[in-house]
Amino acid sequence: MSFRRFLVSVLCLAFAACASHHVPEYCPDAPDYASASMWYRPADSASLDSKPADVFYVLPTCVWSWKTSDGQECFYMDVHDSAQRALVEGSNLLASALFGASCNFYSPYYRQIAMDSWFEPEEEINRRYALAHQDVVAAFRYYMEHFNGGKPFFLAGHSQGGKAVIELLKHTLTDAERERLVAAYVFGYSVSEAELAEFPALEPAQAADDCGVVICYNSVSHPEACSELFKDNVVCINPVNWRTDSVYAPSSRHAGAVFFDAQGRADTLFHAFGVKVRPDLHTLLIDGLKDEDYFIPSVSSLFPLGNYHVQEINLYFLNLQENIRQRLEAYARRVEGEGPPPPPGRSGRLELAGLQKDRLSLSLSWNPLFFSGRTGTGEEREKVYFCTACGKLCQNKIFMTHRSGMEVSREGHRMGFPR
Repeated sequence: MSFRRFLVSVLCLAFAACASHHVPEYCPDAPDYASASMWYRPADSASLDSKPADVFYVLPTCVWSWKTSDGQECFYMDVHDSAQRALVEGSNLLASALFGASCNFYSPYYRQIAMDSWFEPEEEINRRYALAHQDVVAAFRYYMEHFNGGKPFFLAGHSQGGKAVIELLKHTLTDAERERLVAAYVFGYSVSEAELAEFPALEPAQAADDCGVVICYNSVSHPEACSELFKDNVVCINPVNWRTDSVYAPSSRHAGAVFFDAQGRADTLFHAFGVKVRPDLHTLLIDGLKDEDYFIPSVSSLFPLGNYHVQEINLYFLNLQENIRQRLEAYARRVEGEGPPPPPGRSGRLELAGLQKDRLSLSLSWNPLFFSGRTGTGEEREKVYFCTACGKLCQNKIFMTHRSGMEVSREGHRMGFPR
């Protein structure tokens, strides 16, 4: 089995539901979001809450059903159980690395429905998911009241977490909160035509820098690999060229896929594949990867060979990381009156302490081990990088050497994609 396949398996799967009606169901105790233990915070918290924007992230499905000591079956994660919490840490690590360069990262532990639930009929999935979403709403309200402090923010979630983001957009955000929403990333889930018609807040992204929109996509290598779970989806954007039509994005435009192992060490694949939207399927078609390296037999009835549901964040990691910065800067321009008028209902003022708006002009050159750039300046400035030497985000004073064009931290680490 390849190293990449081991890395892929670290990422949790995502979906929602709970037990069949004839089985007595055990319900774990609810989380108390006033407790710091109910929130994931990145290990490197030196610059915690120092960024000008937040992300509220909802985890994918990471647990299977389990039984209590007296034999009761449970179809929900027990957020108080250390072994079950350990199962979600890979997904939290991935998402915090993705958003942490630009955002303060907030991810609540919640009673997500177990993977088994996604094999049930839709009615049963939704019945079980109601409890999980009760926790998500409670966590979001606590976040807004105690952590957000009026900052702009992203919503993001993968699979079951994507479902949570959609439901938050439909039913929970206030008008004032919608004004501060930079964008919502819905990785690996679906938005139906009926939902778009009923809920104007579900505005699909059309470009790389529109704000207050929903970024949604699902990836397969061939049409037969599409999941029945997303058969009603009508929203898809290409996260490499940020188009919604069928224009192909070649591998040269694929910035890089990033996978983490259990120790948080990163494996990065640059220019790994090409991708285009199939407008008739509202799905991404990718080429250049070996399907078998990413296939997970235990969920093959949901995600057959050639379906990349589990890897939706990993595959586009560096393109997504750049897009997060891009949308945040677009939001800043709009609320400060520097760019095009904001969409209806999106106004206000943002104080951008610490948001770097003067961008270096880089001529990019890729290396399988690190990212480097050519620049005509030698000045020193604070920047946040994904560090391929450490396998995590680094924040250092970076010296841009005019002569060599390399960007090297004071610790001597060669840095990854610059932010």
